[in-house]
Amino acid sequence: MADPTFFDLFKSTWAQNGLTEDITDQQYKTGWSFIGSVPPSVEQFNKVQQTTDERLAWLYKQLDGLAEVTGRPLAATSFDALSYAQQNLNAANLKTGTVPVARLSGTATSLTAGAATKLATARTIAATGDATGTGSFDGSANLSLGLTLSPSGVTAGSYGNANAVPTFTVDAKGRVSAAGEVAVGNAATATKLASARTFSVTGGATAAGVSFDGSGNVALNVTALDVSKASAGTLPVARGGTGMATVAAGSYVTGAGTGALVPRTPAQVLEDIQALPKAGGDISGPLVLGTGAAIGAQYGTNTASGRTAHVLLPDGGGYSTHTGTVVGAMKITLPAAAVGANTMLRLRVDVFEYLDGVPPVSLLIHGYVQTTKAWARCGATVLAGSAASDLPVRFGSDAAGLPCIWIGDTTKSWSYASVTVSEVQAKYNTSGASVAGWGVGWKVEPVTAFETVSQTLASGNLAFGRADIPTVNGLQDALDLKANAAVSLLAGNGLSGGGTLGANRTVALGIPSKLTAVTTNAVTSTSHTHELDTQTAPNDATAGRILTLGNAFGLGADNPLKSMNLNTVIAPGLYGQSVSSDATLTRNYPVPLAGTLLVGVAGQTISTQMYTVFNSGATYSRARYGETWSPWQRGVLENDLASATQSGLVKLATADQAVAGTDGSSAMTPLTAAIAVNGRLATDVLAQAGTDNYRLLTPQLMARAFGGGNSRLEGQGFQRLPGAGNLVIQWGSSAGYDSYTIAPYIPSYILGYVATCYGNVGSAASAAWCEVSLIESATKMQIAAYRPGPGGGAIAAPRGVQWLLFCLPR
Repeated sequence: MADPTFFDLFKSTWAQNGLTEDITDQQYKTGWSFIGSVPPSVEQFNKVQQTTDERLAWLYKQLDGLAEVTGRPLAATSFDALSYAQQNLNAANLKTGTVPVARLSGTATSLTAGAATKLATARTIAATGDATGTGSFDGSANLSLGLTLSPSGVTAGSYGNANAVPTFTVDAKGRVSAAGEVAVGNAATATKLASARTFSVTGGATAAGVSFDGSGNVALNVTALDVSKASAGTLPVARGGTGMATVAAGSYVTGAGTGALVPRTPAQVLEDIQALPKAGGDISGPLVLGTGAAIGAQYGTNTASGRTAHVLLPDGGGYSTHTGTVVGAMKITLPAAAVGANTMLRLRVDVFEYLDGVPPVSLLIHGYVQTTKAWARCGATVLAGSAASDLPVRFGSDAAGLPCIWIGDTTKSWSYASVTVSEVQAKYNTSGASVAGWGVGWKVEPVTAFETVSQTLASGNLAFGRADIPTVNGLQDALDLKANAAVSLLAGNGLSGGGTLGANRTVALGIPSKLTAVTTNAVTSTSHTHELDTQTAPNDATAGRILTLGNAFGLGADNPLKSMNLNTVIAPGLYGQSVSSDATLTRNYPVPLAGTLLVGVAGQTISTQMYTVFNSGATYSRARYGETWSPWQRGVLENDLASATQSGLVKLATADQAVAGTDGSSAMTPLTAAIAVNGRLATDVLAQAGTDNYRLLTPQLMARAFGGGNSRLEGQGFQRLPGAGNLVIQWGSSAGYDSYTIAPYIPSYILGYVATCYGNVGSAASAAWCEVSLIESATKMQIAAYRPGPGGGAIAAPRGVQWLLFCLPR
């Protein structure tokens, strides 16, 4: 395709055959706010250029149409199309409108109708008929004709008098064609009715009766209207009515100007006012919180100290500027709800600046603001951000007495800053935390001076929600020791893998050769071996050497003693003597018989030996401490035990045998005796019942025997000694009466008692004593309370009593 000419570009638009992406009005007015590593899409660029071409094409078509009318086509090298069109209009191309006279040429005789300003010959205009008149008109001025009415034939004069009424005849043109009079008697001469009449109003309106005799005017005073009597019509809006005949139940009405009110259902009303019902619903557009608005929740165990107010985006809790540099600490002023109340407070503050390398940061700030405006238990946690986000946080109050929080120093420089208190949690507010109180009244602003500061969290002391290098002790030093990613890790002999440290690398160890007692330290390109430090002889006791099977103190192989003296065999291990003639007493064997020897050690001064005879299995043991060996001791054999026919060692009973008590030939040790005793211990139930004559009681069981059903340790309680028929101690108290009859909780005979009355011995009116007696065969106790009488003696008086009974169950 050939390249387009200059005017071809006006007749086509950019990307008219390509792809475009619609741009919103907001985007077009804002323009590209960022062009970087991810620029706007090709489709968006096409749309911008296409829009520009479409506007140019519209202007081109306007100019081209005008040029066509003037007969001079547009040219790429000329720029006077508009001026030429204004100066060289072709009247033949005019379709509508009127050409001014100043632009017309020729005489009036050659002009078309409507173009003349004056007639060449004046004309006479005349009116005839019921009205006549004439005038001359040449078009140079308006003409007004004076008309003269023709006579109607009726005599001019007045008609009608006190005793006659006038009569008239009017023709089709509205003219009076005849006039006369008709006599009406003497009504005009009457001045008063012969009998007076009373006028009144009843029904829908009420007016008291007024007498009328014709001698004067009367006025009726309407004092009430009964709308219920209205049987037709509807009171219009203009007269204070609704203009409606009926309104459906549950409907609302809305105004419609001067017309009748319009009924609306509840759903229609909510739609009209763009509101949601109490139950909630969907919002189809943006929700913008206006001044004084707040979103939040209230929850807790009560409406006072236990309630928490949780508010999102509190009113006034934000600051935003398009100024490149703002200096000062960001002051967050708390609402009036924080004044004079002890409040546990937590804020989430989001900070965003236009700084390279400093991402947005969120601060979780908490503290306890007191009624004195002092702060306690303050803290702050930095979420995300960078080292530059480690700003000091101060807590205090301002000159107006409002609690405040300052972020940063007064010298802090902010760049296009946006600071938002996005979330608030307030708890333990003296008057009960509420969304209404904590959702409004906030203020965020930069200040260049602090006021009353109660607590300061200096930079470097804030807790970070991420591993931030400058605030983690030792982390920078550790990073300084980090290897350069360009450094390569090379695998040496016997290894494979490696590479630069820019990524994870694996260095694999080559498969090693089999290690034996004779291998040496050696390495190849794919493998390696090691020399093992093994024993040089079967009884080589060099510390740290590796034992080898078959060559390690008899482990897995014969380790012959031969003619060795057993006093010299102190290396731990297994040994064997296969020749009885070599096992002599002079070589310190326990018996002159072949066998095996087990040697153990505990340090350098302690050794033990156990020798087992080859044919009987008899064992002998001894020990060495320093240079001294103890005598050999033989172990017990089966035929060493005592029986009914021979003396010997006693066989000890097992735990099961001790508990069963059926083995008469076995002896018991203190342990088995204790087990036997334990097997005869009573249970808690038996201990509390006290009925078993054979079970044993421990001190703990004895203590529990007094519990369970044997006691009720309360204000009105008892304690029974374990066993049937034993002593029962019962106690209690009563108040409000002057006489009491006490029956034991457990049916019993009362053996003894103690009873006291409450009273103030320093006041005769309050003093008290009591008399106690047993009744009904000592199964009940009666208490009578007294105080001194006014003239001496004693009188019954309501008093509180306490009592204690010692009883035997019946």
